[in-house]
Amino acid sequence: MIDSTTAHSNEAKFLHTVRESLVPGAKEVRQKKDFLHIFQKTDCLQSVERIQQRNDLDFVNLIASFKENCTPLNLGVHRVRNLYEAGEWITQFARSAEPEFDIEKHIIQHAHPDTHELQLWKRLANDPITVHTTFTEDTEIAEKTRASFIGITVADWGIAESATLVQVTAPSRPRSTSLVPSIHIGILRKNRLLANLAEAYAMLQHNGINSSFTFISGPSKTGDIEAHMVHGAHGPREMHVLIVE
Repeated sequence: MIDSTTAHSNEAKFLHTVRESLVPGAKEVRQKKDFLHIFQKTDCLQSVERIQQRNDLDFVNLIASFKENCTPLNLGVHRVRNLYEAGEWITQFARSAEPEFDIEKHIIQHAHPDTHELQLWKRLANDPITVHTTFTEDTEIAEKTRASFIGITVADWGIAESATLVQVTAPSRPRSTSLVPSIHIGILRKNRLLANLAEAYAMLQHNGINSSFTFISGPSKTGDIEAHMVHGAHGPREMHVLIVE
């Protein structure tokens, strides 16, 4: 064991090393003008123009990069030609998947034009599966979300280099849809794919986002307990992304 004296000594040594490494010294007054490379704002318009000029080959490469980076994240990626195929994929998946905590099957989906086109309520009308939508006027959304084993969202953007979905929060698009159910399915249109994090922030800045947003890279995971990777500790244990061509 390490006694408190040794621990304090190590902490003091560590902090001393950090202070000595600072330029200028810790006792000097620092001004933003002396660190322009840190505080300068990047011009998002150049990034936006580059993004808007991408062609089909660019998106093919972005999809390949996104899929490659999904592997270590335990994130499933599926390409579909349109939202009709996406609806068919989700229907078959919902029929075969089993709830983690309950017997009944409930699905919660964001109130979004793309989820409307999935028409899950029609496809699953004869199945023992209830489909809920996060309409703002529904006062029971929290309860329905907790009862659901699948949450379906539509991503605003996808980041290829980290296989990340970017979702902007709105009253009809709460974060809980992607956090509470055991399985998260994200819908991502091909033309919403971005190369990296810098492009994602450029698009967020360009669109004047005033609400919160969530970055999602695969299912919930933690290695806190004896360095063993565990999925589903703080959120969904399983995640799939449907890239719509």
